[in-house]
Amino acid sequence: MVEGEVTTAGLEHTALPFRMANIEPALTIPTTWPFSVGIQRMVTEFTFQYRLLRSEWDKRHYMLMLFGAVAFLLGSLSPEISSGGDATLAGMEGITSISGFQFFQILISILLWSWFLYQAVIMFPIMRVHTVSLLIMWNIFMASQVFYHQNNPTFPLSINPADMMSGTLLVMVAGFFLYFFWKAVVETRDLHVEVHHLHEDVRVMEAEMAEHSLMAWSWTFIGWLALVITSTWAGVHHVSTYGEQPLLLLILHVSAGLASIPTLLIVLWFPQRMLGGKARIRTKAALQAEQDLSLQTGQHTTESGCPECAKPVPLTRSEDGTLHHPCMAEGCSASVAVGTACSICSKTMPTRISCPSCGVNAPAMDYMPDQEAW
Repeated sequence: MVEGEVTTAGLEHTALPFRMANIEPALTIPTTWPFSVGIQRMVTEFTFQYRLLRSEWDKRHYMLMLFGAVAFLLGSLSPEISSGGDATLAGMEGITSISGFQFFQILISILLWSWFLYQAVIMFPIMRVHTVSLLIMWNIFMASQVFYHQNNPTFPLSINPADMMSGTLLVMVAGFFLYFFWKAVVETRDLHVEVHHLHEDVRVMEAEMAEHSLMAWSWTFIGWLALVITSTWAGVHHVSTYGEQPLLLLILHVSAGLASIPTLLIVLWFPQRMLGGKARIRTKAALQAEQDLSLQTGQHTTESGCPECAKPVPLTRSEDGTLHHPCMAEGCSASVAVGTACSICSKTMPTRISCPSCGVNAPAMDYMPDQEAW
């Protein structure tokens, strides 16, 4: 990396070239329209998102998009697809029957997808797990379409519920994980605003929440899902009904698949840009469970007290001897090891603690009772 180059992960959430409140929308919606306020808000957010993208995306993003497109095309287009292939061959027999050029094409596509995944994880570190899961969900949707078309080549026409169980099960599994991905991003945003933009004035908090709105991002995510479902259906439908409308379905499969790649990058990029490189994308339930587990299994119940007034303080010792104290940042209550940064708000826990009762400031270890050991 060139010295001085700014990575996506290194950009702080506060270092914005402009704010959403100052954005002039690309289109003004008449107030007489139904739902004009919500539509206008969405147009404003999409305008903000687009201008921020144009301002901050560089050649790394576009190269990543290009390699993803090439990987998709190599995996989607082949002489066997154009000729219809041999329907009597399946499994390993089908794989061994392809020519050396087709095998090389598949291999290059796999390598490019691997490089795409590797670069995406580097560029969007807080989304690394979700990058992998979204690509897996893409493949699950493809597998579900294969099951849907297995006994019904004209799916969704002439639907037989008995032949839809496997495909529907895969769709439900994918929908479950995708919903919790969306929920984790939204709830992490809520926690981010509560911790980093806490203010006693409710109007200021509402303005910050509006500034961190994810309405446009949510619709972008829904658009990505629609593109993936359309692309996978068209691709499998093209193979299952080969000879009827080959060109139209193939064009739909390729165009929707290519459009889904930049859309996926936007879905990964925007939360990373909004929340900063130190956030952790997780639901509030997952965060609470993690904190409860650390309190129940990782720490002793040894009572700590002020060395001056003997009043209790919320300081605990873990099994490995590490001292933990609730985060001192306003609005954050995560348990933080003394001398380390909070995993939620990044505020460093000092090694000296002030007693909430008498105000004495002493090293954290002085608050723990003496223990005899041998």
